Amino acid sequence: MSKFVEKFQVVQAIVPIDFSSGDNVGDYVNMANYTSCVFIVSTDVGTAGDDIVIDATQATSAAGAGDKALTKITRIDHKVGATAISAVGTFTTVTQTAAASYDSVAIDEAENQALLIVEVMAADLDTNNGFDFLKFDVADTGTNAGHMGSAIYILTGARYPQATLTSAIA
Repeated sequence: MSKFVEKFQVVQAIVPIDFSSGDNVGDYVNMANYTSCVFIVSTDVGTAGDDIVIDATQATSAAGAGDKALTKITRIDHKVGATAISAVGTFTTVTQTAAASYDSVAIDEAENQALLIVEVMAADLDTNNGFDFLKFDVADTGTNAGHMGSAIYILTGARYPQATLTSAIA
């Protein structure tokens, strides 16, 4: 039986930070050897109205060459809990018209602990024009300090499954 790290590549997207300290820019990951990227954001209770906005961008290199919006976010899964997200047993799904961003204001994310998941397929990128790199950002949430959060990428569907997976960072 294979282990988790033999099937999934995990990359830190945004280190734990106060999301109100400025734009929170994720690193690019290379999707060429994976079928999907799951972006997971975890937040603590912040201030009402300071809800996070998630943005997706694609590029032709890890340095962000030719970057452009990836307008494929249609589904967001989340757990939102007033003080104890651990008490929320199942995810709730939100769907939207395909867009490059998701604003969590409708789920009152800022007033709660939250776990949000957005998944993008490698096939959603403009690979015909060399766009193999993907990143997610979380916009500055405003002037109220104390909206802590972090984010990770989990890349799935490794093209070359093995004990040590092909790196997704370049």
